Amino acid sequence: MVDKAKRVRLIAAIKALSKLPSTQRVLIPISQFFDGNDDQGSIGCNLNKHPGLRAFHKLLGRIQLMEEVAGVYLAITEVDETYDTIWPFTDTALIATRLAPSAFESILGPLAPDSISRAEESFANPPSMPEGYHLVSVWWD
Repeated sequence: MVDKAKRVRLIAAIKALSKLPSTQRVLIPISQFFDGNDDQGSIGCNLNKHPGLRAFHKLLGRIQLMEEVAGVYLAITEVDETYDTIWPFTDTALIATRLAPSAFESILGPLAPDSISRAEESFANPPSMPEGYHLVSVWWD
């Protein structure tokens, strides 16, 4: 069951960041996105065989621990407050790294992303990154 208090805090954080004079998406650290989340529809919802939230959290967490990675974030695509069991939705993970997108293909294979590429989108709250780092976008249709 979704932790309703954590959901409310996450939505408040997203709203505070999205009030910036922009329509850009907000980036949320993976730890914040998965904490209290049991809504399988919040990420990878169109996968024929969803690997489960635990698999997403585990693999994205593994990437975050890599030496060449400065952080992993999820771009919030939609916040639906209609029902208190619906977690904010993402279709994109962003990896702050100095590695090429292809370096993540085998690691992310079990999550079946539709594309892994250099990010071209800008965000309301871009992460600070070490010199020589860039964002790699991991997208699920």
